[in-house]
Amino acid sequence: MNPAPFKKVFIHEDNKTEGMLLRLCLSAIPNISVENFPDGRTLLSRIDEEPEVLITGLNDERDIDLIKTIRSISPFTEIIVMSAQQDIELIARAQDSGIYNYVVKSEACIEYVKEVLEKLFGKK
Repeated sequence: MNPAPFKKVFIHEDNKTEGMLLRLCLSAIPNISVENFPDGRTLLSRIDEEPEVLITGLNDERDIDLIKTIRSISPFTEIIVMSAQQDIELIARAQDSGIYNYVVKSEACIEYVKEVLEKLFGKK
C-alpha cells in the first residue's frame, strides 16, 4: 500500500514569527508539507507548483493584485485569507476576486485553520 501523497500548503506571511508559528502548527497535520513565503515575489516564483492551499494575508490593494495573479496561474489552489484587516471595502474587493475563506487573525485562528485543513485533507 502506497502512503498518501503529500499535499502542499503555502503560507504567505510577512511577519516572520507568525509565519513560523503557523507553519509549526500546521506541520502537525499528517501528509502535508508546509512552506512559508515572506514576500509575494518569492511566492510567485513557486506558485506554478500548484499548492492545494495558500494561506495569505490581506494588508492592502497589492495583496488583492497578488491573489488575482495567483488565481490566474493556479486556479485550483484554495486560498484562505488570514488577516486583522478591518477595512470593509478592501475585504469586499477580496471577495470580488473570489476569496470567501476569510479568517480574522486572533489567538484561536491558527487552531481553526488547522481544523479546516484536517477536514479538507482528511485527518489520518
